[in-house]
Amino acid sequence: MGRRMKRAASPALRDNALTTLEAVKVAIGIDLAEEDAQRDAALVQLINAASAWLESKLGRKLGRQTYTENKAAPGTQRLTLEQYPIISITSVTDTLSGAAVDGFDFSDEGEIGVVFRENGWTYRGHIGGLSYDFIAPRRYLQIVYTAGYVLPKDATADEPATLPADLEAIVWNMVAQQWAIAENDAAGLSAFSISDVSWTFDKNISQTWQDVISLYRRW
Repeated sequence: MGRRMKRAASPALRDNALTTLEAVKVAIGIDLAEEDAQRDAALVQLINAASAWLESKLGRKLGRQTYTENKAAPGTQRLTLEQYPIISITSVTDTLSGAAVDGFDFSDEGEIGVVFRENGWTYRGHIGGLSYDFIAPRRYLQIVYTAGYVLPKDATADEPATLPADLEAIVWNMVAQQWAIAENDAAGLSAFSISDVSWTFDKNISQTWQDVISLYRRW
């Protein structure tokens, strides 16, 4: 007797999913009391795809996480971290001496990932050539920090979602757009596939979406 194949589990929202299945259903107009496992699985896949697409356009992670980042000091008063908004900074360490670095503040520009230090972030680098110029920066600063938003799926009564509503709305609109394409297809839901979802999103990006994305992209 042949071995019975184990049925694959239904797709789940990934860690970087920027909305919830319930929110998408409300946005599309699906009754929350109506049960349809196949439809829900398809919507979850679309949420995951749309969330990944949006993060790629923004060039950063959106969910709140703790990061350890090794940076070269710019030689100015403003140090730019990769992830933002900055929520807290656990430590900044000079890895050459092992000393803690203090006197910094991110209250003014932490929303775009910038940490200010009145005394400046001293540049250090490798020198070379006949004139002994700096030829490469040295990444001697190690920053441990928390950045990002509380995503809707991770929100609690004590810690509500902080993801901007207009970013979440882009995901709703992207899912609704692709869902309409699937529903209007002659083959119906049985032929549903997300193999070309990212291509569809790129092809149909609206100016409104682009304007919102530009608001949350640093450069």
